[in-house]
Amino acid sequence: MTYTTITTTSQTLWRVLESYGLDPEAVFRQAGLDPALWNDPGARFEDARLDHAWLIATEVSGDPCIGLRVARHFNPASLQSLGFAWLASDSLYDALSRTVRYFRAISDSFELELSVSGEECRLAIGRVLHRRRSQDQSQDAFWAALISLCRTSTSDSFAPRALELERPEPPCAADFYALFRAPIRFAAACDAMIFSRDDVERPLPTANRVLARHNERIVADYMMRLDEARFSDRVRIRLVELLPTGNVEADTVARALNISLRTLQRRLADEGTTYTGVLDEARRELALRFIGEERMPVKEATYVLGFSEPANFTRAFRRWTGRSPTEYRQAE
Repeated sequence: MTYTTITTTSQTLWRVLESYGLDPEAVFRQAGLDPALWNDPGARFEDARLDHAWLIATEVSGDPCIGLRVARHFNPASLQSLGFAWLASDSLYDALSRTVRYFRAISDSFELELSVSGEECRLAIGRVLHRRRSQDQSQDAFWAALISLCRTSTSDSFAPRALELERPEPPCAADFYALFRAPIRFAAACDAMIFSRDDVERPLPTANRVLARHNERIVADYMMRLDEARFSDRVRIRLVELLPTGNVEADTVARALNISLRTLQRRLADEGTTYTGVLDEARRELALRFIGEERMPVKEATYVLGFSEPANFTRAFRRWTGRSPTEYRQAE
């Protein structure tokens, strides 16, 4: 499965590269991205290629904190209608809620969670559908864009209460403190930004409910079209949730999607695939990550992926890669 992000978000990376006197087009082409699409509101870039572009940008700029430079160059318009809905929201909490609800229109590689407890509000990266070892710079860019949005809506003095980052502490950690002006915990369990509840619930001077709802409808319509175009992706998401239970029968997934088994099979066939094919591809992709990147024990991977016993998992893994899990891990 391919995870994607709207191409207009790459406008910021383009401007960041220009600020270093570098050639953005050369970086995009080296990463396998078509520069002609970076300003196309209907196009999407593959996330793995975007991450590669950030890695190349880090290398050619010599700046390990290049993702943070997004804060200087980010424009809410790069988020298209969701950016305009943010600016017209009643409060930062209202804007954050919209971002969580419609984030899949921007990127489908991870999901956001928003929660309130006592005097704090927490925005966290929840279920990660695909994590790569090259994500540090692009995740830095995400949080830099978020703080830029908050300050655009309030004032340049706005600061969160704290920031928790899964990435290890970089040599340029001082740049993080300078940008966010808050306590930062590196090597955390997950990425999260913590706000004062009073700060996010305060009414915004740019609030315009009519404009916010108009742009929200545009985003919702776009997401509906995206879902219709990628039904197999929805099936895969449900499968990933169900794999650890071992109950991955097609009718179980159909019930989870509130459709009949026949409809599920027909819609997958319309996309040129089958339920068995989607299941096998989901298991293969997760297995490569669990065994290669995360070094998960074979027995644990067996049950997380819904296999009845390690021998079955090993046979499937050898079919996917031509090697056993142990051989694959040693070659990594």
